[in-house]
Amino acid sequence: MTDAYRQVFGNKGCAGTDGMELVALKPFLKEHWDTIKQSILEGTYRPQPVLGKEIDKPKGGKRLLGIPTVMDRLIQQAISQELNEQYDPKFSMYSYGFRKGKNCHQAIQQALTYVNEGCHYVVDIDLSKFFDKVNHDHLMGLLSKDIEDKVVLSLIRRYLQTGILLDGLTCKRTEGTPQGSPLSPLLSNIVLNELDKELTRRGHKFVRYADDFSIYVHTKQSAQRVMRSITRYIETKLKLKINTEKSAVRYAGHMELLGYGIYRTRSQKFGLKVIESNWQKFVHKCKEITRKTTPLSLVERTQKLRELGFGWIGYFKYASIKTRLQELDRILSGRLRYCIWKSWKRMRTRIRNLKQLGVPLWLAITWGLNRRGGWHIVNTPILKTTITMERLKQRGFIPMSEIFVRYSHV
Repeated sequence: MTDAYRQVFGNKGCAGTDGMELVALKPFLKEHWDTIKQSILEGTYRPQPVLGKEIDKPKGGKRLLGIPTVMDRLIQQAISQELNEQYDPKFSMYSYGFRKGKNCHQAIQQALTYVNEGCHYVVDIDLSKFFDKVNHDHLMGLLSKDIEDKVVLSLIRRYLQTGILLDGLTCKRTEGTPQGSPLSPLLSNIVLNELDKELTRRGHKFVRYADDFSIYVHTKQSAQRVMRSITRYIETKLKLKINTEKSAVRYAGHMELLGYGIYRTRSQKFGLKVIESNWQKFVHKCKEITRKTTPLSLVERTQKLRELGFGWIGYFKYASIKTRLQELDRILSGRLRYCIWKSWKRMRTRIRNLKQLGVPLWLAITWGLNRRGGWHIVNTPILKTTITMERLKQRGFIPMSEIFVRYSHV
């Protein structure tokens, strides 16, 4: 329970339906833990309703999140920690989601390995609202095979069936494990481990990250055959639904996996790229930070660019993006110069600052009195040769291409 408390507190998160914040958990436990512990051991503990919250999906639609109370998060975390030790060794080596020592980069690299070994066709299957459609009876049947403690099984079922508060109304749940609870990732892996075992038994090459999975075969005809048979297995044995609009047999060069795409290089091998929509979102965020009307100082702009760059490039470091980042650096450096120029609002300020940057007095006066637009000034040698990339670096700007190189050497 102590380990669970540290994990829950480290994860932070907002209050549930009871309004209790994380900071109030420790005093609450000191006063009520003995009573709660006894009720858990006796099998009489009743979880509180989950706070429902709908968020937009990147490609449209809504995703339902369930936020348990901090007390229930603590108990679920404790259960999850114990069951992880029991179940994780049984999971497939090709299951990469929500597991210690596994991550999405490993899943992407494994997929690329399959493709470069000649598996150029992919059975790409999308499970329709997986976390909302898990069959409770099927899941409890799987758990009961390995868990003998009836109290634990009963508690898990109560958590599965706990009502969800959405728009002021509490709705009963008869299926699904809403995302947001500490137990949900483990339970989803337990359900889909049955799929992993079936794919392994059939000798398929596959990669799974949570409910996102794909199978790699050599020919299109084989892929179509696998698609039909696996679809039957998922819908009849696992009692899950497949999103037919998003599921398809794809050529490897046309697929997407966890934000990455695969493309054929000049050497006829395959490499990794960033999906265009993700690249455009990144560029848009960079431009938002460097927009002159955004009320930020130069220090704040460069800091936000660093945070965004290290986070985004840290994820997409295996993609071929260095050339695109160099072009983005050219754009960002110009936008930063524009922000600096616009911050020198008065003519005398512009003249003084240009002199400090080493511009002769007569030339500083000429450009300081220039009434042309800011972008015209930025694209002339007067700023490019004074507010150089090196000077911007001294002010805190780290070019995105240099961040990429840093990750490449790690």
